[in-house]
Amino acid sequence: MISSRKYPKFLYTFSISGLLSFFTIIMSGCTHTPSQQLSLNKLQKQRDKAAWQPRRIIYNDDGNHVRPFTTPEELIALRLQQLIGTQVDTIAYCTGGGGLFWGHQALVGEVLGEFVTENDGQQVRDIVSSLDALKAQGTDPLAVAVDFGHSHGMEVFWSYRMNNIEDSFAATYLARWKREHPEYLLGKPEDYANYPMTDPRKWWAGLNFAEPEVREYILRIFEDVFTRYDIDGIDMDWFRHPRFFPETTEEQPVTPEHIAMMNEFMRKVHALSQRVSVERGRPLLIHCRVPLSVERSLAIGLDLETWLEEDLVDILTFGGDLGPMAMAPQLKTMVELAHKHKVPAFANIGGSGLQPNTGYYTEEAWWGAATNAWHTGVDGIYTFNLFPTTPKKQYMHIGSPDTLKGLNKIYAIDPVLPKDFWGFDRSALVVPDRLPIALAPGLSVRTKLPIGEDIEANAPAGKSPIVKLRLRFPATQGESLHITLNDKPIGIAKPSTPLGISPTPTWFELNLTPNDVQVGMNTVDVTLMTQRPNTPEIELDRLEITVHY
Repeated sequence: MISSRKYPKFLYTFSISGLLSFFTIIMSGCTHTPSQQLSLNKLQKQRDKAAWQPRRIIYNDDGNHVRPFTTPEELIALRLQQLIGTQVDTIAYCTGGGGLFWGHQALVGEVLGEFVTENDGQQVRDIVSSLDALKAQGTDPLAVAVDFGHSHGMEVFWSYRMNNIEDSFAATYLARWKREHPEYLLGKPEDYANYPMTDPRKWWAGLNFAEPEVREYILRIFEDVFTRYDIDGIDMDWFRHPRFFPETTEEQPVTPEHIAMMNEFMRKVHALSQRVSVERGRPLLIHCRVPLSVERSLAIGLDLETWLEEDLVDILTFGGDLGPMAMAPQLKTMVELAHKHKVPAFANIGGSGLQPNTGYYTEEAWWGAATNAWHTGVDGIYTFNLFPTTPKKQYMHIGSPDTLKGLNKIYAIDPVLPKDFWGFDRSALVVPDRLPIALAPGLSVRTKLPIGEDIEANAPAGKSPIVKLRLRFPATQGESLHITLNDKPIGIAKPSTPLGISPTPTWFELNLTPNDVQVGMNTVDVTLMTQRPNTPEIELDRLEITVHY
């Protein structure tokens, strides 16, 4: 195993033929000797125990450190040191995907650098020089992260982007293997210029998993890391980026044959994990980040029900952190599925979904999203694109419903427009009942807003909650919103600022009592009252309930 203290010059790997031999042993129920069967039975018990150990927060670090470092200590100071003393129990440390790596010294696959030139940006060149500096000292970022995590009582999973497509627009990141095998890709270089950002065809550099050579290559990459690094598990990140077969490029569901290919691939990953676990005497877990529904997962080739029935995964994280604030209904369904098969379930919340442009980048939004997630029965929170370059309060609170009690919160319905998302993400989105919704004069529209706590019972000692309903739409003079909450008329939401004669995005507010809201799902019926003649369709693009103590 590689560590930051010792990096052997001659590192071993296992041949793919040896790997296939082990697959035969693992997959055949009649070839186990009594000692092998005993070993596998013991391993399964260890695996189950390891899968269910407490993980309050799984922190995903994309490993792509754009600030330079020259020593392990400088790397740790960038955003690992800030995890000490937080609720983070597991680090999912990403080193790349698609066969090219910027966070470990690969023996299978390639390390960023071959195609970097002086014309590339300083950040890219800093990544390469930092890798070279650690390599000269006999280590690399993944090894440093593993040593750091273990020395501070944290697990470390290796996070692999199952189909990274950022090389579609950054030629520097396009691996030689892809350059030499264009037949393994989902598109052609000219596609990037020919299609808009929202078109899946633009993101041409994704690998086509229908090609056997692609699946075999990824297995070899996994074997290389599994056998050389002291990781506790793999984080198979299926959400970055969720395109694996040509049908997805055309926004169609994949074929049954492709689903069968992916199931067989997962069986081989599981067998490899079993083999390595036996060899090293402790489990190497399989964690997957997947979409928020069985149907959407299956449409892109991920057969979650088969994976669970065949015990191929140890931990699941649901959602791509896009639209996390009102995901409770879908999340609850998926948590129940995972728990039915005795697999821990995590909710993905992150900076990609709680964006500044939505107004939900605040800590209060995080507290609301995390509280809703815990109320669905999750076993922990998985964060994405939230890097603690300075201490982040999120890592002190979101890992337990107890540490979220009494905090001010925003409970909101996410504003999500799937048609506006980049083409590589949209295929995995599960965002029903989100905003915007259309308002028409005098007609009531119903929305659903989850609130995952008793806001009055959770008030800090000596304080009481101040609760407010807030809505936004482009309004003109004389307009108001009639509100019914949980089938009870509660009043008129009025504009917070004066209205003019031209439609202007305006917040409308209505004070509530704690008894107006209920734990779980709340229904909000909104009726637009207006005197505008020939009123066009009006979009309500924000709806939230704020809680302040």
